[in-house]
Amino acid sequence: MNLKDLEYFQRLVKERNYTKVAEAFKVSQPTVTYAVQRLEEIFGTKLIYRDQSHKQLTITPAGQILSQHISTILHELYVASTEINRLKDEKIAFGLPPIIGNYYFPKLSTQLFEHDLMNQINLVDAGSIDLVTMLQRGKIDLALLGSISPIRDHQLNSHLLIEKNFMIVVSPQHPLAQRKSVAFAELKAENFVILNEHYVHPEAFKMMAQQAGFEPTIIYQNNNLNILKGMIREQVGIGFLTEIAVNEEDHLVCLPIEDTPQPHFLISLVQRDTATSSSIRQELIGLINQLAL
Repeated sequence: MNLKDLEYFQRLVKERNYTKVAEAFKVSQPTVTYAVQRLEEIFGTKLIYRDQSHKQLTITPAGQILSQHISTILHELYVASTEINRLKDEKIAFGLPPIIGNYYFPKLSTQLFEHDLMNQINLVDAGSIDLVTMLQRGKIDLALLGSISPIRDHQLNSHLLIEKNFMIVVSPQHPLAQRKSVAFAELKAENFVILNEHYVHPEAFKMMAQQAGFEPTIIYQNNNLNILKGMIREQVGIGFLTEIAVNEEDHLVCLPIEDTPQPHFLISLVQRDTATSSSIRQELIGLINQLAL
């Protein structure tokens, strides 16, 4: 079976026009026609009906099934090509979201230098949501990811390392700063500044709000944690962050949330299920697991 035949057919399903497909691949129209005919011979069924009177194409049920599988095949071939090309680099592309990176990497870097691994690691900084996509596409080798539920994906292998809490974060001058804890329902009158959809925080925030039965006022969202913490210090609004996002140098107050149940911030080590093992990768995984103990 010719890979190009699959590519032509997949583009034809999208365009519904032989001429456009031929132009896209810079081939003649008969080339595309013969490709479809070969596939129909292989599978022993019609994949496309062509209405000459209306010049319309109809994808048969068999053609639709084939198209779905071709999509998976082409995606896996793209990922395979990406991973094979990256083997030449001999470096591990390691995804770290900013919050988890700030928490883990200072400790991990010491171990990396001691084991002479730092030069073998290429750090990729992005939110957990974006890093999942990069893993699926073979752009990175492994990542530490945040989530509010266990990561289940047939393409990925995930190992839960640790659970952390979400907190309400306020300025030391805020009236709530004197509290030991707070119920989410008490925050109806507050303005929130929170992380955006590149992080898992908005999903956890939405769950808390639904459970408390009100729509919080979000006045600002951003993917820059330092900007948000600065706004919280200036009392522009209060924050909703995992406990590892705030340290003593931030001069902010973190309040435990009293509500039960509540989502937790899960930190997992994730890699592609088909990832090629190497001594560098295994040594890095071992150091990460030791830090989580």
